[in-house]
Amino acid sequence: MKGFVFLLLTSISAIGQAPGKGNVTANVIAFDRADLEHCSVVIVEHRPMLQTIYNGTSVAVGLPVSTAEGDFRVFIVVRQIGPGKAQVKPKDFSALHSDPSHTRFSFYDKAAEVDKRTVRQNTKETGVLTAGAREDPSLQGVTPTPGPEANSTREAMWRRAKNEDLNRPTRELEQNREEDQSKSPPGVSMTPDELYLRRSTVRQGSYAEGFVYFRKPKGSTFNIGSHDLLVEIDIPVNGIVFRFG
Repeated sequence: MKGFVFLLLTSISAIGQAPGKGNVTANVIAFDRADLEHCSVVIVEHRPMLQTIYNGTSVAVGLPVSTAEGDFRVFIVVRQIGPGKAQVKPKDFSALHSDPSHTRFSFYDKAAEVDKRTVRQNTKETGVLTAGAREDPSLQGVTPTPGPEANSTREAMWRRAKNEDLNRPTRELEQNREEDQSKSPPGVSMTPDELYLRRSTVRQGSYAEGFVYFRKPKGSTFNIGSHDLLVEIDIPVNGIVFRFG
């Protein structure tokens, strides 16, 4: 996906589309800007995204953004615009890194991580509240103010983002979108199910969207830099692999 970032940042208004018959191989639909009928650069929720439409299914992927933890985050939208339902299995998603060996990154269940972190945080806060209530009954029902550790992830991501590169504005925008959507004011917060696509099969009728994380294989020693790219992303839907690269 050598030109992925350049395409999204410089060709937002361009129309270039994907799969003609020559691009369909073993149920793989490759994005092709020359196919004006099926592929294009579109704007979804204010994001520039590559979109392929094939056999009534629309798949769009946003700019891959590297994270402070060494993962890549991609916003993905799947729509079944024809008859039937879109069957999405995020655990089958994968991507190729830009390193010389094109290491394959697999789907990482970010929603499960958020669930565990939320449970730990709630347990910790409950323990602090209980201990405080024993000492001072007047504190019952009062939620303690989160400590500095609550902002550790944000600070790590900020330190990562401040390294200058051509895609910094878009990276920061995507980072801020995820952080804003994951905030938890009453009545406004999004659940992990709404924010991320999970590992298990997602059945949302004709529509599914969310952030997807890709993680390098265990044992890989190379570091992910702010300039690193994904050269290919595979999104299987209804037995067809939509390939963006």
